Amino acid sequence: MRQLLFALLLVGACATAAAHDLWLEQDAKRWTLYQGHRHSAHDGAETLAYGGNFVLGAQCLDGKGGARPLTELSASPWSAAGDCAALRIDASSGYWSKTPWETKNVPKPEAPGALKSWLSKDSLKRIERWSPAFAAPLGTGLEILPQGDPFALKPGDKLVVRVVRAGQPVAAAPVAYHGDPRGATDADGRIAIRLRHGGVQLISTSVETPLQDGKADLEIQAATLQFELPR
Repeated sequence: MRQLLFALLLVGACATAAAHDLWLEQDAKRWTLYQGHRHSAHDGAETLAYGGNFVLGAQCLDGKGGARPLTELSASPWSAAGDCAALRIDASSGYWSKTPWETKNVPKPEAPGALKSWLSKDSLKRIERWSPAFAAPLGTGLEILPQGDPFALKPGDKLVVRVVRAGQPVAAAPVAYHGDPRGATDADGRIAIRLRHGGVQLISTSVETPLQDGKADLEIQAATLQFELPR
């Protein structure tokens, strides 16, 4: 019974994390951020629009993890130019409330009869060129850290990743591959994920934290690791 309950919680948490994917596409030195279901195991629109205040910040990093220039070109969809070995995006779609009739992008006090409310936060890290520096945290939020060079792998191989928050391992964090739940992290925040195909790779997780701000019940932090393998 306890195993069944854990499985149900895991599927629910991963479904929350994978409600939509975030990913970056590159054209020359121009990066564009998309959200939607183009690479997801779930049904839904390929791309979904987001507001101009969705992206909260971005970091362009060199091969040693140092900052490089990044020039923002547009806000929706967010795009920027820069020569990045890795690019990290922090974003938020704000407060959400679920009522018996609909889910609205508003705080709980603005949704009479709300059954559940949450503050949604997302982060995305795309690794373009491998460096051992990328096995360590790049920020203070929720992150997925590859524990080895993902570009040395091929479809069918396993990649060990580590989930951390504020630099500390997150145990029992649900992890999904393209929206498909693959398991939960161990006590050290680690899990091995089998890479099932070439092309875009998206590994995601999410963590829920109770909120006491009067606007929502929970803060849901989601994090995605992106890289690409030859097809």
